[in-house]
Amino acid sequence: MLELSFANPARLKKDGRSFNCPTCPDRTKKLRRCRESREDFIADDGPLWPMQISKGGEYYGFCPAKATWDKDCVDYFNLLIICAETGALPFEGGIMDQEYDFIENFSWFLLRWDMLKFMQKADMILGDSSTGKALKK
Repeated sequence: MLELSFANPARLKKDGRSFNCPTCPDRTKKLRRCRESREDFIADDGPLWPMQISKGGEYYGFCPAKATWDKDCVDYFNLLIICAETGALPFEGGIMDQEYDFIENFSWFLLRWDMLKFMQKADMILGDSSTGKALKK
C-alpha cells in the first residue's frame, strides 16, 4: 500500500494501469485474477506476473489494489502514517515500550515513507523524469 499511495493516478490511468478497484474494468479484473484468493502469481501464471505498480517499483504476485480490501491492513497502514508524520507512538512510553510487531514494521516503513515522500517532492519541484518538464520560475 505504501508504493500505491505515492503512485501518480493520472499517469497510471494514462498508461492503462489503474489500481482503483471500483473503476477497474471487468476485463482487467479478470486478467489480474482479483477474485482468486492467491497472492503468489508468477510468470508461469501469465505475462503480467509478477506485477509492478510503476516501472522500477516492487514486484507483486497479486494486484496491489487487493491490499486495500483488508480493513485491518488499511487501519495499520494509517497508524504507521500517523506515527511517521507526527512522531507519536501508539502506546505510552518510548520505542521500547511498543509492541514488537510495531517496532519491526515501523523500522522499515519509516525509511521507505521518508524516501518516497522526498522523491514526490523532488518530482514536484524538478519535474517528472518521464515528462522531462520542470517547474518554471
